[in-house]
Amino acid sequence: MIEYRLQLLPDALRLLLEEAEAFIGEEEFKGQKTYLIYSSDDISDILMELNIPFESKDTEETGWQDKWKEYIQEDYLTSDIFFIFEKGKKFEDNRRTLYINPSLAFGTGAHPTTKIAARLLSKVVKGKTMLDVGTGSGILAIAASMSGAGHIDAFDIDPLSLDNCLENIQNNNCSNIKAWIGNISDIQDKVYDIVCANIISSVLLVIKDDVNRLSSEYVIYSGILDSEFESIQDELCKGYIIDERITINEWTGVRLKKC
Repeated sequence: MIEYRLQLLPDALRLLLEEAEAFIGEEEFKGQKTYLIYSSDDISDILMELNIPFESKDTEETGWQDKWKEYIQEDYLTSDIFFIFEKGKKFEDNRRTLYINPSLAFGTGAHPTTKIAARLLSKVVKGKTMLDVGTGSGILAIAASMSGAGHIDAFDIDPLSLDNCLENIQNNNCSNIKAWIGNISDIQDKVYDIVCANIISSVLLVIKDDVNRLSSEYVIYSGILDSEFESIQDELCKGYIIDERITINEWTGVRLKKC
């Protein structure tokens, strides 16, 4: 994880960073605003290309383990699942809680695309088998388990995410989730009731054939900018009908049902 400190944050860069689920925070001192970007990817080339001055440090030097808490808030992931960052935290209304430790920022539940995917899943996942593509922290797989899914396979291409994912699965007592590191093309001779992918739209277009191959009933896509959905809808949704679409802020996601 890398911390970037910027004095400027153009809208185009903010949107790009949000799409990549980087954390964006702000500090102000004597009227001067500083933007703090926390990213697991090296974005130095992008900043230089946009001619944006920056300072960067490895988060081991900046205390990321505590600092992320300043920029994200606990909230409802679905209508009945509330995500928390403090293990064992209780509420007077006895709400259902999902504990997540986003120690490496692989998904906290705070991003609109995660909420969209979780809400699309919650209505159809009970008793179903599911594949979570690009699981990251495992939050969507865990939410599916809490919503009554049968069995869930979850994978990510980033080896750094697996320990975080397995920790979160264990802390939420989800014994029906199997997680590993790999690629979607590695999965052969299996079919799932639901395939869920919360990834940027350019990647969704690359993996859609594998997604279609592995899904028997539903596909859930999130991570799509609302403004670009119409331009990719025909390619992404071919062979399916749109069962439901949810938009939060500038992000949209769809649950597709096989024709």
